[in-house]
Amino acid sequence: MTLDLIGVAVGMLLTVLILSYLIFGDNPLYRLALHLLVGATVGYGVAVTTTTLFLQTILPALQGGTAERYGMVIPLILGLLMLFKGFPRWATLGNLSTAFLIGVGAAVVTASALLGTILPQVTASGRLSDWLSMGSPGLVNGLLVAGGTICALLAFAFTLPRRRALRGLWNSTVGVAGRIGRVFLLSAFGAAFAAALTASLSILIGRIYAIVEGVQDLLHLLGG
Repeated sequence: MTLDLIGVAVGMLLTVLILSYLIFGDNPLYRLALHLLVGATVGYGVAVTTTTLFLQTILPALQGGTAERYGMVIPLILGLLMLFKGFPRWATLGNLSTAFLIGVGAAVVTASALLGTILPQVTASGRLSDWLSMGSPGLVNGLLVAGGTICALLAFAFTLPRRRALRGLWNSTVGVAGRIGRVFLLSAFGAAFAAALTASLSILIGRIYAIVEGVQDLLHLLGG
């Protein structure tokens, strides 16, 4: 009962400290809650990293065969060099590890964007058989998807006006399509913002309910 009482009280207090930003703006109590959040996140990350990296990866590999030991040499060297980034005098020693980390991250992000976003969008934009199988609504929806995709891509095309008639016509066409594409982009950004705002309001309502339920639990635990 004591642990439950402490947990409910701490949760209510931190929630009130965070919500104080809505009334008083940036204040010391709000910053205290943020510092506790950052500190707890860093501590949890260090604990998880220590457990998964050293206890479950490095130590079993060092206790294994020769191939497993040699396989850990390069990761250990890169990890040790990364530790030098915390010291300004020897920070340049960690540039190799940082460059490797950024390169791998950029490759993963590029592959994810290509395979997870661009290719599915192109595939969904070009399936005429799927459009026709759903009748007129499917055809209209498919044309909107294809046209919106093309116009959104042309919104990032920057061309200079030329004197020749055909080139001027092409530039005008690209300009009109780019403006239509910006409308599609703004609609997508607006929908994303609305979704984020709805999620934030849901979280706010949930925390208010948590405060009310916390007060009720405290009164119940205290015998009220």
